[in-house]
Amino acid sequence: MKDDIIGGIQNSVGNAIDYFLNFGKEISVLQDVLLTLIVPGVGILISAGAVRDFMRMKNPIHQNKVTTSSVAIRFVIGPATVQLVILMRAMAESVFGHEVASKSTMKALSYSGAPTGGDPTAALLIVIVSFLIFVGWVTALRSMLAFSRVGHPQENGYQMFRSGAARLVAATFLCMFQFALDDVIASFTGKTGVFSSQLTL
Repeated sequence: MKDDIIGGIQNSVGNAIDYFLNFGKEISVLQDVLLTLIVPGVGILISAGAVRDFMRMKNPIHQNKVTTSSVAIRFVIGPATVQLVILMRAMAESVFGHEVASKSTMKALSYSGAPTGGDPTAALLIVIVSFLIFVGWVTALRSMLAFSRVGHPQENGYQMFRSGAARLVAATFLCMFQFALDDVIASFTGKTGVFSSQLTL
């Protein structure tokens, strides 16, 4: 009877690990779709909107709805959104330094595909980090959308800029969560790489 209970618990733990890892793999698929299709598509739409409004500026009907600053900003933000991966890599290097940033792929797949050795804690940590990285990329895209509305006459440009900047910084820390948490722990304990050592990478 005791052996049956222990066996049932072990099977439940094994199933839980499989669920965690499968969820982590789904997150990596969603991130690939986001970065290869959605992000470039949004960047192209922002640029296309800038071109459209540039053509409409000569029409008196649209003069109060379109400003040169709005068009100019979107001409910059559109291509920046298409190249969001490069932008985020540059942000990570600025915040964490080239040496630390080069250790991270900033992709959920590098975590969800890692072996766990049957350790449920390691599986849970890997899925959490994968999910936070995905959230980071979504936040980065939202920051670009906020920046694209900075010059819009019907928006508060200062608030849009603040929102975009805050989201971009938050996205950088989320995409580099493993190393950000290492730095936080090191600031309290003086020990480096504590959180990273818990991940089976």
